[in-house]
Amino acid sequence: MAPTAQDTSRISTESSGQSKDNTTKEVSYSLEYLKGLTNVAEIQDCLRELELEETKVDADLDDLLAEREELEATLDKLEVLEPQLGSLQNESKALVQIISDTSGLAENISVKVRQLDLEQSRVQLAIRHVDDIQELKFCISGIQRAMEQLDYEDAARHLHKALGFDKAVLQGSFAEISVPSASNPEYPTVILANAKAKLLDIISTEFESAVQRQSEEDITRYFKLFPLLGEEQVGLDKYSRFVCAIVSGKAQASLTEPPKSPTFYADTLIRLFESIAVIVDQHQPVVERFYGQGKMLRVIQRLQEESDLRSCKVMEAFEEERQIKRKVTEIRSFRDAPKRVIPQAGPIRSMTPQPGSSAVQQASNIPEVIDPRELDINLNEMVLISQRANLYNRFLESRAKNEIEYLQKEDRVGDTLVGKSANLYNECGLLRASGLSNKVEEVMDHYLVIEEFFLRRSVDKAMAIDEYDFGSQTSSCVDDVFYIIKKTISRAVYTSNVDCLAAMINFVQRTLEMDYIAFFKKSMQSITLGADTRDPPLKYMVLLNNINISDDYLGKLTAEIEQDCANITSLSEHALEKAKAVLSGLGASSNTFRQILSSGIEQLFNQTVNQKLRALLLDSYKDIKYVVSDEEYAEQEASNRFVHRFMSGFDAMIEPYKSTLTEDNYNQVIARAVTSLTRTWEKIIFQTRFNKMGAIRFDKDLRAVGFYMVSLTSFPLRDKLTRLNQQAMLLDLEELEDIYEIWGNNAGSITWRLTDNEVRSILGCR
Repeated sequence: MAPTAQDTSRISTESSGQSKDNTTKEVSYSLEYLKGLTNVAEIQDCLRELELEETKVDADLDDLLAEREELEATLDKLEVLEPQLGSLQNESKALVQIISDTSGLAENISVKVRQLDLEQSRVQLAIRHVDDIQELKFCISGIQRAMEQLDYEDAARHLHKALGFDKAVLQGSFAEISVPSASNPEYPTVILANAKAKLLDIISTEFESAVQRQSEEDITRYFKLFPLLGEEQVGLDKYSRFVCAIVSGKAQASLTEPPKSPTFYADTLIRLFESIAVIVDQHQPVVERFYGQGKMLRVIQRLQEESDLRSCKVMEAFEEERQIKRKVTEIRSFRDAPKRVIPQAGPIRSMTPQPGSSAVQQASNIPEVIDPRELDINLNEMVLISQRANLYNRFLESRAKNEIEYLQKEDRVGDTLVGKSANLYNECGLLRASGLSNKVEEVMDHYLVIEEFFLRRSVDKAMAIDEYDFGSQTSSCVDDVFYIIKKTISRAVYTSNVDCLAAMINFVQRTLEMDYIAFFKKSMQSITLGADTRDPPLKYMVLLNNINISDDYLGKLTAEIEQDCANITSLSEHALEKAKAVLSGLGASSNTFRQILSSGIEQLFNQTVNQKLRALLLDSYKDIKYVVSDEEYAEQEASNRFVHRFMSGFDAMIEPYKSTLTEDNYNQVIARAVTSLTRTWEKIIFQTRFNKMGAIRFDKDLRAVGFYMVSLTSFPLRDKLTRLNQQAMLLDLEELEDIYEIWGNNAGSITWRLTDNEVRSILGCR
């Protein structure tokens, strides 16, 4: 049978694979297949593969025969070990039997030991139970004996010990049989309950009696017995009422005195807060000693409620006596009236009469029944009230926080709440919305109304009576207004209320911009400036000085207030950061001051100085030329006419500004003068011819004027003269070709301010 094409392909593939790989596979052909081969090439291939297979089989047989001796040696060793393995097997079986017998014996012994332990524990339990019953009988007899002898401390100790027994002992049948006697036939639980009720009643009565007698020794004596009866809360509540009565008595005694001091009610609140702080300091060790740590929180909560009650009465008396609500009502009615009009003329009253409406007329519309001096006193007292209340609240929070943290660890926070919902208390265990906080907030609302009115009226009055003394730089309103502002903001800071401070800062900012700054702007607009006037406008310069000094005062005031905030211990770190953020809002007013000042100085310079400066420079250049011979150069060197004319003329022109303007304003004028001077001078240079000697003369003139202008001010002005100096350098070149040594890539450290066309123009003037 001839092989199929598929068989041929398979054999060919296998053969090809074997020829490529030395690790040949075993090839097997069926006899039928071999008999069916008719192609000589296929027969030769199969023969070649069979010969290879035969060679591999022979090699494997040779390897096995080579290992025969080693295998026989190994078998001999195993035959030697056979007797030993048999003996080991017998010994192992014997050992297993011994271990099994031992294990069974140990199990039997363990069962008997457990039975003995159980019996022993039952015996010990019975003995302990009997001992507890005997101790219980002793405690009950001790309670009866101590009660008969009126020794309540001993009776409380026996009762505390008896109540400490397990309920299984107290309510067990053995106790109900063994404890009752002829004199006490009741069950132990009934006897102890009756004794506890009677003893609690006696101790409560004695405690109240000690409180009435104000006997601190007896108060402490009976106070420490409540925990022994398991009535800690009863004891703490009675003790809280005792200390609250002390606070109440002192507060009522203070209010009976006539309010002679201007800070009477603030001082009364301070004494109230101090008395509570002293009570907490003195009584906390007593409570912790007999009741344990964390129990003082309940007393603090009661004290907070009492302080709310008493402080609210004090502040109500304050509002009534000082007539705060009436004043606030009148102020609001005035505030809601039609708004005033900013005066139409400048504030310097002693120099020019002010026509039309004025701040004085506007101030006359304010109710005369409100005395600013009285308001000032009221505001100071309100500040003290807020400050001390905030400090007191922080004290209570710090003490309560220590207590609540311990109770949270013990998971006993609920034991301290004085019969109110836990939602009413904050994380420190104090009321979220206490009566004191609500009342202080109400007082602060009144404070803001009065303080805003006080500030507005004081600023109006300061602007209305503004005067200027000849020789001074500013008028009186600057010092007056900023004294008022500082006083107002300082008061807001010392309230220790950041929200109150923020409100006042915003109002101060509005007052500065709507009243103070607007007043100056309107006054400046009413003054006519012109270069034809012989004397510079004094009023206008004083207004500029007012704005400049106001900006300076505002910066200093902000820094001082920040320092004051940092020095107030009642402000938390969060409140301090918020206060600094609020104070930064004053920077907006400072920017407004600077913008108006810059615009005003620019207007002053352009309309009064600039034209005169141009005329002065042109006049100084008359009969001055820079194409000179050696003799003319020597004559100019000796006379130095240009420099003398310019300096003397500029001194005369700038002297009124120097004597009147502030240093900053004067420096601004000089800076603008130098800028204008350089521009005009450059135009003159571009239209002037120079020779070598003239260029040297121009360089000397420029240096002299430059040194003179720089000496007039502390501002850095040399940079403004750079273009002129570069022009002088170009004019002073020996040869035109020398320009390439200092221009372009050869400029080195020189930063040229002149353009290519300007350089060509300057070189063309040579």
